[in-house]
Amino acid sequence: MPLIEKTFANKSDLFAYLKENKSDLIEMKRATKKTFVMTPELIPAIDVMNKSLSTSTKNDTEDMIQRTIVGNTYNWMDSHDDVHVGSTFSKSIGERVGKIWHLHDHEYKLSAKIGTPTKVYEKQIRWADLGVNKTGSTTSLMMDTNIKKSMNKSIFEEYKSGSIDQHSVGMYYVKIDLALNDPQYEEEFKVWNQYIDMLGNKNIAEDKGYFWAVKEAKLLEISAVLEGSNELTPTIEAKDNESLQDTQEKKPDQSTSNDQTKTKTKVPSYY
Repeated sequence: MPLIEKTFANKSDLFAYLKENKSDLIEMKRATKKTFVMTPELIPAIDVMNKSLSTSTKNDTEDMIQRTIVGNTYNWMDSHDDVHVGSTFSKSIGERVGKIWHLHDHEYKLSAKIGTPTKVYEKQIRWADLGVNKTGSTTSLMMDTNIKKSMNKSIFEEYKSGSIDQHSVGMYYVKIDLALNDPQYEEEFKVWNQYIDMLGNKNIAEDKGYFWAVKEAKLLEISAVLEGSNELTPTIEAKDNESLQDTQEKKPDQSTSNDQTKTKTKVPSYY
């Protein structure tokens, strides 16, 4: 269900409504588990994952494959009008060791498990490697996971064939702020100016004139879905050792500080 069900004659009326009801709207968001809602206007005309990001299939067997999935990409306005900023899930990753699940379709039950996570972490990713025409980098929420045929044969085969390329987080909001592109709302305009130039889809935010800056959230799970509310959430391509080596040999040196893994907390392991 949309957070705002009213229609407005113009942005001024919308902004006034958001400002007046800011506290109530934030509490409504906090009270609801966030999963996925996709709206067509947010689907970008981009190749979502650049092939320079890849993992190896060397440990794959008939019954288990190891994959790295992207659960969320920060500094990207999603279909909830949210922009995850900073280290949104860092605290939760540290607190919920062994309790962040790999599921399908946000079905929060034992039979919905499709893999066993081995590592959950935040990592710096170049925008270009996410298929976005923007310089610099952002942060993505990553999960290394052992996907098992015994858990769900159909989904196992889809991961193995590379067919699953969208994921979504199940989460609860903790710290949120409203950003408005209007100087008469001093506090909200300050939040807007703090983050707007960091966005990979800045044009979407500018068209709407507002977004919710999500500074902290409690991470419950990452699900394979048909379409995520944040579309920069693929499965990183898995290649055989020979193909992976060829890619690495041909790839130019990109070792800059922005391309290094930045883990905000001690990376948890799962057993």
